[in-house]
Amino acid sequence: MDIKELLDEENLDPKKLFDENEYSTLIVNRDGFSKKDNDIADLIESLLDKEVTRQELENIFSKLKEKNATAILVESIKKAGKTSEKTKLVAACWESGLDFSNELLFFTELALQPDFALAMEALTVIENSESIVPEKTLTQALELVQSSKSPNASIIEDLTTNLKQRIS
Repeated sequence: MDIKELLDEENLDPKKLFDENEYSTLIVNRDGFSKKDNDIADLIESLLDKEVTRQELENIFSKLKEKNATAILVESIKKAGKTSEKTKLVAACWESGLDFSNELLFFTELALQPDFALAMEALTVIENSESIVPEKTLTQALELVQSSKSPNASIIEDLTTNLKQRIS
């Protein structure tokens, strides 16, 4: 569907707008957002565009890092409805080069999800976290991992190793 079709009320078919195979819809709550926050929300929404090129993605990642978009990215992941959307947004976290050390528990929970792609992207975010994480948080994350019933044994093993190395 192109923009002309969207603007032409005679041709507008509302069913097309809600076809999950055609469109990804992520609604970022923008109440109280500054212009910077609105810009970040626009960037995040564009990550889910099926037509976005790799070069455009690289530009988006760069702008997300420049604007330090960690909080809005995390909130968007929490609100994303489909696993495929969550996976793209989690990948954007590490591809943007931002540090999500303060969100270690959140990404640990994502790394324990049964969907392998989502879990792998979350593990990558954790592995790329550079700041020092409090030992209490690391211990909580390790407890989550050890009590997990995730089918992704290799991710569990890598995550366990990563967390134990940080505690030592």
